[in-house]
Parts: sequence; C-alpha cells; structure tokens
Amino acid sequence: MATNVHPVDQLADLRAQIAALKEREDALRGEISRMIGDGNSVEGDMFVAKQDITTRKGGLDEKALREAGVPVDEFRKPESVVVTIRTALRARAA
Repeated sequence: MATNVHPVDQLADLRAQIAALKEREDALRGEISRMIGDGNSVEGDMFVAKQDITTRKGGLDEKALREAGVPVDEFRKPESVVVTIRTALRARAA
C-alpha cells in the first residue's frame, strides 16, 4: 500500500493508536477482573477470560548487599545496546 505520509508521522500516529488501545485494554481488564471476582473465569460470547494470579520475587537491595560486603558488580549481566526512536509533535510555522 503506497502512502504519501512520512514514516515519522506514521510512527507517531501508530504510537498514539497503541496508547489508546492499551488504555482501553486496561479498562477492560479491570472490568473483567471485577466480573470474575473470587472465581477464576468469565465467559463472553466467543471467548473465555481466565484469571491466573502469580507472584514474583522482588528486586535486590544493592545498597544492603554492598554494605554486607557482596561485590554486586561482579554478578551483573553484561550491558546491552537498546536503540530507541522517539517522536514528538512538530511545531507548525505561523
């Protein structure tokens, strides 16, 4: 599909759509969670939503580890490179 819209503008528009979809997803998740209540699932016309509750360990207290004499930096995973492209609304010329 050919388009005359600049890729930067397409990216910014797509991100705005994703943000709106994520906001709607959060609202629906809250509504479904309330519908499930103490149960573990709720059925729609085409899908079933199941609630699965898990726990995960918290982060490490680096300050406390250092104070305890643990060489924290020796156990770090290697650094990785992340490329981020940010978009911002252009100021219009008057």
